[in-house]
Amino acid sequence: MAHATYAIGDVHGRADLLESLLAAIAGDADASGAEPRVLFLGDIVDRGPCSREAMDLVCDTLARWPRSRLIRGNHDAYFLDFMTADQVDEDRFGRWVRRIGGYQTMESYGLLSAGSIRDAADRFRADHASHLQALKDASPIVVDDRFAYVHAGIDPTRSIGDQAPKDLMMIRDRFLDHEGQLSHIIVHGHTPTSDSMPDSRPCRIAIDTGAYASGRLTCLAISADERNLHFLFATASGGSIEVARGRQTNDRFFPAESEISGPHSDDDDISVRSRVGTGSGSIFR
Repeated sequence: MAHATYAIGDVHGRADLLESLLAAIAGDADASGAEPRVLFLGDIVDRGPCSREAMDLVCDTLARWPRSRLIRGNHDAYFLDFMTADQVDEDRFGRWVRRIGGYQTMESYGLLSAGSIRDAADRFRADHASHLQALKDASPIVVDDRFAYVHAGIDPTRSIGDQAPKDLMMIRDRFLDHEGQLSHIIVHGHTPTSDSMPDSRPCRIAIDTGAYASGRLTCLAISADERNLHFLFATASGGSIEVARGRQTNDRFFPAESEISGPHSDDDDISVRSRVGTGSGSIFR
């Protein structure tokens, strides 16, 4: 059976939107007679209220449609690092919890009562083995004939097969400001679009529509021959979730009227390291 690709932007704990979008994907694929290949573009966790439930949906999808893949986002990498490291940088952990949504993730997993980072990690690994494995198995990039799928973007000065892992998860301006052609059309998230709608450019398509804040989660659907494209949206509205299908692009890309200049910064880079410890005492004092 032919497969259609469904790339989903940053979820950030909005399991309610993801559940509705996955149901829409199943119906959309069935109507076209194709098996869905769902590509999660990363940042499943943090910021929003239901990271655990969102990861449940990701794992269920990977099992249901085996072609599907989770692509590693920087927030997923932070969470995985804290839950698996032998020694944890407590200052870095604190920045994750206080500044970029880690608190909501720990709350979602019921880990706020843990007496130490190590206790929280032990509990997570014991109770959520499938989530741990999915995060470990996450891909840095998925490359097809015409399209490549990644969390943040690529370094335009390097070939698609020679990208630095950190760039794939964290790059912004060097990629977003690039105006020339690339070897592939890059489908990416990481940087929320300014109007909470997808931004299609000749060399890239941005589908992080800021779900945790805007209430809109976006999916780009691409046919098996990579010629026909359309969008699916799950949008929270008045206490309910509406699912809509966007315009058919038919292999044409329409530049947005405004440049991306929305709420993106390097604030979610917590890579600066200082004191390293084992995490004794309460982690949320």
